[in-house]
Amino acid sequence: MTKESHGFVVTSDIFNGLTIDTDEQDLSTEENFEPKLADAIPQWKGEGIRGLWVKIHLAHSFVVPVCSKLGFDYNHAQSGYVMMTKWLPDEEENKLPEYANQFLGVAGFVLNEKKELLVIRERFSVIQSKPWKLPGGLADKGEDLAVTARREVVEETGIEAEFVSVLGFRHQHNFRFGCSDWYFICLMKALTTEIKHCPQEIAECKWISIEEYLSDPHLTEANKFFVQCYLNQQKNGGLTISPTLIDSWNKKTQHNIYAVHPLPKEFNPHHGH
Repeated sequence: MTKESHGFVVTSDIFNGLTIDTDEQDLSTEENFEPKLADAIPQWKGEGIRGLWVKIHLAHSFVVPVCSKLGFDYNHAQSGYVMMTKWLPDEEENKLPEYANQFLGVAGFVLNEKKELLVIRERFSVIQSKPWKLPGGLADKGEDLAVTARREVVEETGIEAEFVSVLGFRHQHNFRFGCSDWYFICLMKALTTEIKHCPQEIAECKWISIEEYLSDPHLTEANKFFVQCYLNQQKNGGLTISPTLIDSWNKKTQHNIYAVHPLPKEFNPHHGH
């Protein structure tokens, strides 16, 4: 709910916090901002407000040192703004949530009609041997796993592919910028076969048999494991992890829930036995 409070336009939340968006304030007289905020903070504290958030847009960067002086700290920054926060209760531990601390990566385990695997060699790699790996990358905001997998595969290799299921996922910590990282491997069915790799990102791209891929001495242990996940799936009855759209609590949206289901018959070697 947006309202006026002690000279500021603020938005309240269900946790008894307030957000000040600099785009919604009268900042025509910059020198008035500091004393007005300094006066408002103890009043909000007395009213039981627990947390303050200040969204500072690039055009109002002068607000940053003011907030720092008054005890605010950085929470996160995005293109065009920085968010600063201040916890008010003296008797409670700071409960303001930190910003997103996980990356989400997706790779395509793409098979053609010959059951050959689509693999790439990156143009730039942290591993000196530049091993053959699966095409993939980071998910964009608001992107489902299947959408990311299709997009990354076609961007890197030119191959159109259809999502079938999740084969497995890895969770590692202390990744980029100290964040954790989720890496989902998606079983996919190739819809085209002609490779047109992206020269800016990919050095080489090819179809390879599973046996040849596993025999590569430079193959990482993680990719060996993901191949074994696929082989086990084929051997043990074809169960898979796939999404089902389920209504949200307020019935306004739907979300994917991933659970164990039978593998589609074209990928299930036991179908019809």
